[in-house]
Amino acid sequence: MRKAKRRVIAVRQLAALILLKWEAITPARRPALAQVAEDFLRGRTFWSERDRALVREIVFGVVRWLRLLDWHIDSQLASPKKRLSSSVRAHLRVGAFQILFLDRVPCPAAVNEAVRGVKSSGHAWASGLVNAILRRLAERREALGLEEARSCEDAGDLGTVERLAIETSHPAWMVKRWVNRYGPRGAQALCRVNNMRAPLTIRVNTLVVTRDKLLKVLADHGIDAIPGRYAPEAIIVRGYSGSPSRIPGFRQGWFQVQDEAAQLVSYCLAPRSQEFILDACAGPGGKTTHIAQLTGDQGIVEATDSNRSRLRLLEENQKRLGIGCITCISHESFEAELPKLKGRYHRVLVDAPCSGLGVIRRHPDIKWNRSQASLLRLACGQRSLLSALAPLVRSGGAMVYATCSLEPEETREVVEDFLSSHPGWGLMPANEALPGPARTLVDRDGFLVHFPCPDGPDGFFAAVLRSPRNRL
Repeated sequence: MRKAKRRVIAVRQLAALILLKWEAITPARRPALAQVAEDFLRGRTFWSERDRALVREIVFGVVRWLRLLDWHIDSQLASPKKRLSSSVRAHLRVGAFQILFLDRVPCPAAVNEAVRGVKSSGHAWASGLVNAILRRLAERREALGLEEARSCEDAGDLGTVERLAIETSHPAWMVKRWVNRYGPRGAQALCRVNNMRAPLTIRVNTLVVTRDKLLKVLADHGIDAIPGRYAPEAIIVRGYSGSPSRIPGFRQGWFQVQDEAAQLVSYCLAPRSQEFILDACAGPGGKTTHIAQLTGDQGIVEATDSNRSRLRLLEENQKRLGIGCITCISHESFEAELPKLKGRYHRVLVDAPCSGLGVIRRHPDIKWNRSQASLLRLACGQRSLLSALAPLVRSGGAMVYATCSLEPEETREVVEDFLSSHPGWGLMPANEALPGPARTLVDRDGFLVHFPCPDGPDGFFAAVLRSPRNRL
């Protein structure tokens, strides 16, 4: 019994350590929160999967609700301007998250573990303060219930943007731009979706198995899964909280984890067998392997990425899925060969590095890592990337520009700038290449646009650009 208790204490303390590590890194240089957490968890083989899941739930929950948690903590301070050390605040955030968001955690346990965590971190002087703040939050939860306890109705006279930013735990600058674009209700709906857990969506590898067969196998193993709404290969796995690698069929290469909106981007490219195709920002290869799949593993698919570790993941995924037509090229080699690649490709995919504001629900740390200035820097890089890759497209070929962002600076403004500075290039309506149900997602300008929604795909944008015919 005592051994189990020590393990629980370690879980909370480790969550606080991960949060401290993440916060200490300059926002613009932070690796993904998932990577920071994984680095801490790696090698701790004595922990059960349940322990690891709890650490992840606390860490991601705290970051998702960071601003609201801090508002509740600060509201309980005798002096609102009192500056707490990073370590003390981390343990307070862990405790406050459990009290306000985890109904299965007894409040006394959350309070006691936070107090012990503060003492173990060398801040015993703050144990009384931590105890008092968390007990008051626990009393608030008991008096009002979980939902009401989280609210900030008693925040006083706050403007629309500030109140919404606190209630939904978003940066004020982000909320302000969405209020200006979508109105208060639209901004509120988007912020709320960002705080929901995204569904686990997988893409069936139709080179080796049908969607119906995989659905049956999942059902036989007691896994609740349904077909996706838009992509023919998509399956939404409901209520599954373990590692996707443990789902039946993963090791056999029957599927790849990939959101449905991302699957539609590959359809926009309309790849065909025997064509030369480039994935210029391949990452771990979700879209690359899908492109190869759509060619029947008969295309000449080349992939590059500036991140070497991502290319290694692509190679691992390619091998697991049994795909043979992809060639991975290091970024250095690709850059060196660039002058020789003019007119080589029938199709080029530019899944450009972006703010990621369309996938906040999967990566809540994005909210705190971005700024207005970063949007402009990213947009500048996106423009340069399109201009550099355009000469590689054959006469009459296609280049698809995609981002997991819906911000105008990173989407239609980039496309408009490209078309105005590249005579002869044109915009093709994305619905010409999309599966039937997905054609409803194409706006009147011909762009594929999807806003994140509960139990649905992520926020995504894609434009299909056609190269001039009879290019020299």
